[in-house]
Amino acid sequence: MFVARWSEPDFPSEPIPVGPWGVSSTAADPLVGLLDTLRGAVGVACAEVRLADGVLVRSGTGRAEPRRLVDIPLGPDGDLGTLSLFDPSLPGLSEAQGACLSGYALAVALTLARRQDTAALARAKSECALLTAIVRDQGAALAESRNTFEGAARGARIGVWECRLSDERLTWTDGVYDLFEIPRGDRLDRDATLRCYPPGSLATMQALRSRAIAEGGGFHLDTEIVTARGRRRWMRLTATVECVDGVPVRIFGMKQDITEEKREADRTRHRAEFDDLTGLPNRSVFQAGLAALDGPGADAVAFAALLLIDLDGFKAVNDTFGHARGDTCLTEAAARLHDACRPGDLVARIGGDEFAVLLHGPLEAEGSEACADRIIAALGTRIEGNGRVVHLGASIGIARTGSCGAAELFDRADGALYAAKATGGNAHRSFFPRMSESVPAG
Repeated sequence: MFVARWSEPDFPSEPIPVGPWGVSSTAADPLVGLLDTLRGAVGVACAEVRLADGVLVRSGTGRAEPRRLVDIPLGPDGDLGTLSLFDPSLPGLSEAQGACLSGYALAVALTLARRQDTAALARAKSECALLTAIVRDQGAALAESRNTFEGAARGARIGVWECRLSDERLTWTDGVYDLFEIPRGDRLDRDATLRCYPPGSLATMQALRSRAIAEGGGFHLDTEIVTARGRRRWMRLTATVECVDGVPVRIFGMKQDITEEKREADRTRHRAEFDDLTGLPNRSVFQAGLAALDGPGADAVAFAALLLIDLDGFKAVNDTFGHARGDTCLTEAAARLHDACRPGDLVARIGGDEFAVLLHGPLEAEGSEACADRIIAALGTRIEGNGRVVHLGASIGIARTGSCGAAELFDRADGALYAAKATGGNAHRSFFPRMSESVPAG
């Protein structure tokens, strides 16, 4: 009796016609056609293939379990399925039938393998199409995100930059080119771009950069630059160092044009610290300077004397010529007062027609009195109009710093100012200890 086993058998002596699936077939399924041919060539009633996934393909009838003739594993490990023959009248297969069967078994295995390859190829094509669609969708989403980022970056005047540390090669997005007013896409030279930083800004930036690289960290800096076209701009710089195996390889971040933000901040600070009418520092700046006398570094305070100044006759200017003329008078008086003092002296408007000067030291013995004389000379003026004449002058109280605090120094200068006004005005007086006895309380 023929016993089937998997080997590399010879094809049957009778040729098997080859069609589109490798064998001829009159049926729609090439495998069924091959089984039909096998059944006729071997001379059995039924041939079937049970695939590895349990699907059964059969040709013929008359199958009966007791008349199973042979089971042949298909594929090197039987992984393709099993070929079985049945016949109710045959006790077994002859040697000639077995030889013929071996070739057909190989043909069936090849047909199944080709079918598997075709299915695998179809799955691969389907998966490839799916992956292509996913990549296309992700590409579209990425392009949309990039457009959104670039639009937002343009609106916020932000650009992205990086520098490869091995050769200092720079890469910029369009926003950074525009910030430095360098044509987009121009070849970048780091030494040339560093010349856009003023010396002080460059030193600060280089120090922060070196520290960030050494520590593998980053930094933030608001700094001034001068563009390739010679315009001054303010830039917010952020930087992060990237390391590979503990070695810094690149530094990257963002650069943002904050020129308008800086200007607005300067305007806001100016409004908070300076008098709108005269342009002099306001009372809050004066009080902050005076308060230094009460701070921990009082011994190192830079100013040596306080002058309090009232404009004599200013009320008459407002009453006679109106507030517009009075404002003009105040503006002119402030300019003259500022010019009469030295660079470094703090000249402030602290009230309607009241001014204060913190004289920086050291002062000569009569230095504060000499400054008061210059101020009185500068502010004395004659104002005419509407047939009226008003004389404008100044009364000044002087107090030198010593062991007293801020409040006491102000009180001393205020007492001296009261004494100067008591003389009829257009004069100055310096504080002395017994003066407080003649100054009324309040």
